[in-house]
Amino acid sequence: MEQQEYATGPGEGSGGAAGGRGAGAGQLTAYACAAVHPEPQGLARRLAEADPETAHDLFTAAFGLYGARHFGGAPAVGRAVPAGTSWWHGPTVHLSAALRLRECRQVRGLRRAAPVEPGPPAGGTPRGRHRKPERSPGSTPHEIAVERRTAARLLAAHPLVTAAGPHGAGFPLISRHADWLAERFLTLLGYPLTIGHSYARLHKAGLPGRALDGFTPAGYACLVRALPALADGRTAELDEPGVRRLLTDWRVLTPGGDGVPPVDRELARALGPLAAPPAGTPGLAVRRRLAETPVVLLDELTPPERRWLLENQQAEAELFADFLGLEAEIRAEGMALLDPADELTDLALPGSGTLAQAALLLVERLVEELRPLPEEAAPPAVPPAVLISDALIDGALGDITDEYGLKAGWSRDYLADLTAFRRDALDLLHRMQLIAPAGRAWVLRAPAARYAPQAELHPAPGSGRHSRREPAYRAATPAATVLS
Repeated sequence: MEQQEYATGPGEGSGGAAGGRGAGAGQLTAYACAAVHPEPQGLARRLAEADPETAHDLFTAAFGLYGARHFGGAPAVGRAVPAGTSWWHGPTVHLSAALRLRECRQVRGLRRAAPVEPGPPAGGTPRGRHRKPERSPGSTPHEIAVERRTAARLLAAHPLVTAAGPHGAGFPLISRHADWLAERFLTLLGYPLTIGHSYARLHKAGLPGRALDGFTPAGYACLVRALPALADGRTAELDEPGVRRLLTDWRVLTPGGDGVPPVDRELARALGPLAAPPAGTPGLAVRRRLAETPVVLLDELTPPERRWLLENQQAEAELFADFLGLEAEIRAEGMALLDPADELTDLALPGSGTLAQAALLLVERLVEELRPLPEEAAPPAVPPAVLISDALIDGALGDITDEYGLKAGWSRDYLADLTAFRRDALDLLHRMQLIAPAGRAWVLRAPAARYAPQAELHPAPGSGRHSRREPAYRAATPAATVLS
């Protein structure tokens, strides 16, 4: 397919197919033969000396171990959205989600795809000699496609899957379709896949803003030094906070027990710093962003990347629907891939919990106040001259806290510390790419409007006790119309 050809260069140029049934249990990919970084001490030294933000990005660039991140909640529209429709005025996902509790997310399809032992026929009747044999898992083209998509979604969400880990139920699917998965990830995204007898590791490219929770530069350095030591059977220093826990979560160290835990040396070697190579073409760079980030805005791309996306939007929508079960939302400002199951994301919005619920309500209030009118030009973000004022943020957060906080059972720590509440809610909206920093302030981005219904009239200023007077540039604005 024409839209796939550009991706083969960086991926295939890095060294062959992934290990799997064809390579034998425990074999690494050709790309991963130098699994442990050739100079782990040098990398560890750079991490230890870096500031926290630089250390996060350096670790991600070296390891590529992070989950995909996508919007949830598809608009309920019964008709096609016209080309050129802006997020500011297009269909919205209004979920009244402040009080809605959501079930724990799980990558869809694992339970359905797992092999089921056939039981006796209903009523205890023995099988007759003419009874057709039970089908094996994935025996029809549809079942095979479902299994492959489920395995690909699992790897996109969790680039390290171990047979004994929390997502071990999906490991047999990955092993069963190892060759297909390796070819697709390498061809479409330039991501090599390493599969051993009890683990699968997808090597993603570096991406800013995907830190390990709770890790400091010293913790990253400790982890980088520990992996080659454990792989070689040497004693590793694991004193930094979070390192032992992470290695246990990764199943490099066997959880539980007393004394020195057993070490999976093969897995420690496979987990050495080795991310996918940089994108070698504009198309591959854009496709990786589509696969890993909530939204891709045209004005944030280089001219070659922008041209490629505009020419390939529909083809990419079909490709990702087939590969990962994602639905494309194409708007005037750019493109987002949505997960209708609300599962293929490391951050959930909409989501359960205090921060996710409050952030969704907060962004709705901000959009109601700052959304451009239909007759106005719809820029990719509110013009920098019209920033989100501190007064608007504080007023909106105070109002929704009064209205929903106790009823929704929000964290009492947050309710008692609105400064921390504000900081963390804005951080979540930033990581979901709904707001962006502008110096020491914030601007609202067009995709934020997908979570806010367009009202018949602008909300009355000062409707809550924390609200401030509406700015003069909005007070004289005529009423907006409902999107039919």
